[in-house]
Amino acid sequence: MTETETKVRNGVERKKPNRMDRRRLETRAKLMTATLQLVLEKGVDKTTMDAITETADLGRRTFYYHFASKEECILAAAGAAYERHAELAEESLSDDNDPAMVVAQHAHAGLAGLLVEPVTVPLASHPKLLAEALDASVGKFALQDFHTGIDQGRFHLTMSEDLLSGILVWSIVGLLIEGVEQGAELGDLQHAYSILVLTTLGVQAEEAEKISKQAGKRFRARKRRSGKSVTG
Repeated sequence: MTETETKVRNGVERKKPNRMDRRRLETRAKLMTATLQLVLEKGVDKTTMDAITETADLGRRTFYYHFASKEECILAAAGAAYERHAELAEESLSDDNDPAMVVAQHAHAGLAGLLVEPVTVPLASHPKLLAEALDASVGKFALQDFHTGIDQGRFHLTMSEDLLSGILVWSIVGLLIEGVEQGAELGDLQHAYSILVLTTLGVQAEEAEKISKQAGKRFRARKRRSGKSVTG
């Protein structure tokens, strides 16, 4: 792994937190946990800042020290949950020398994790909030895979990374909403997203179809080996 890739995955190196830093992180985590709990119980609209501080047993002043609004706190809480799924998806990938297969596997595993994440259900009725949470949490993992393929000449971008990111994030949003509200089949959603990602990266449609089907088979095989259902 290159130095750039390490920074993308791990973020900017930070010094070891002291006692005050740890307290701030613990307080922030309490607010995020309370927010996630309320969003799951009441939905986004009925989750208020007062309810968050009461559930977390913290004051309004403390809340404002960490977050400017309830939306910002929801984004942080949902983003943290989504990032955990992105990390798990990356860990579950089988070794493959083809960046296209890596991206396809990541697309299948990542979308499955996002769809079974409980916070996706309340966020599905707030697409902009869902898009922002996804963009802030899973984008860095996808870009790392894309850069590997670009460096190897496997992928060919015809647009800026910002535009690519926007297209893919909103595609995920649409597919998640389709899964939550319409009960679309997971395999169909995974296949559609995988093909979209690959073709956007310059892979020909026929090849993208074959790669996505193979990635789907690998995903289902891993689920069977782990004893989990294909949908979770």
